[in-house]
Amino acid sequence: MVNLSFADRAYEGTPVIDRLPKEYALSIYRTQSQLLNKLPMPVVDMVSAFPETLDLVMGCFDYPKIKILACKEMAQVDHPGSAYAKHNLGIAYAEGSDGLEQSNTEAFYWYLRAANQGLDASQYNLGRMYEYGIGSTPVSHIMAKELYQQAALQGNHKAKDRFKILMLLAINQAVARGEITKDIRLSWIKAYEPWQIEAADKYFE
Repeated sequence: MVNLSFADRAYEGTPVIDRLPKEYALSIYRTQSQLLNKLPMPVVDMVSAFPETLDLVMGCFDYPKIKILACKEMAQVDHPGSAYAKHNLGIAYAEGSDGLEQSNTEAFYWYLRAANQGLDASQYNLGRMYEYGIGSTPVSHIMAKELYQQAALQGNHKAKDRFKILMLLAINQAVARGEITKDIRLSWIKAYEPWQIEAADKYFE
């Protein structure tokens, strides 16, 4: 069994799933200019290309409660900026928040759509679903590592940590099977933080 409690302690103070930063929430800003300055560039580009989406953006990025219908409409826009709406829907379904019934199946669906558009936060969340077999998602460290790596290459630090831990876990298992030597493992872990090594070593405790 996976040591989930250790994973949670390793990320104390951060959410299990990756959220969009609070500065993307719009209701705390007063002018349209201030709103747009706080949004990720793909969303700003979308509003520039499709000005009619501004109201949808304001609803989907509202704070503290997003407007689900606005997110669903925004998610249909044929533009990379719509990935952020899909991510918000994934979180809402994962948590059963903002008026939605909790559904890991729906969360997976929306994370996948956003991840396919290259959104690192959704790639990370989808990776965790594969790593831990959340809901009906099959456990697959191969898929988890692929998604974590994609997110890590975009600067997602949590994804980088999980990728390194799963890589070291695979090395530990290879050592146990006699496929590689302990010396190779010792050489590999030189680039690791002590807590990452501990997380891999205690993964199944």
